Amino acid sequence: MSRYAHDQNYYNGRSRRSGQQHVHVRRDGYNTQHGQDEHVALVQQSAPVQLHYRMQLNNFLQHRFRSTQDLRFDSSSTGPRHALRWIVIAYFRDQEYGRGEGVTKASATEIACQIALQALMQPGIGH
Repeated sequence: MSRYAHDQNYYNGRSRRSGQQHVHVRRDGYNTQHGQDEHVALVQQSAPVQLHYRMQLNNFLQHRFRSTQDLRFDSSSTGPRHALRWIVIAYFRDQEYGRGEGVTKASATEIACQIALQALMQPGIGH
């Protein structure tokens, strides 16, 4: 009996041609082999590292100014609905400190936060 009803090339998780063991990895972090699930920590080699600049900006403002109330974002999109470009502007105390542009609103926000964080970390800025 084959492992997959639609494919007769596999039997008990091994290829009939090569005899090599096949491990099937699902996207949710589980490794399936012989129909049993076992939790396996996966390392994603091609996934970009997210640095969470919005969180870092909030933490910086909380530490330095004891509040994030004066931080606000304005966003707008341009282009056709199937290919939007987002522009997000980060304001602190009604002064622009960062502007980001991206294909998603989240990516544009992260870029704006990165620029704002770098600007606000300069000595004498923001008071």
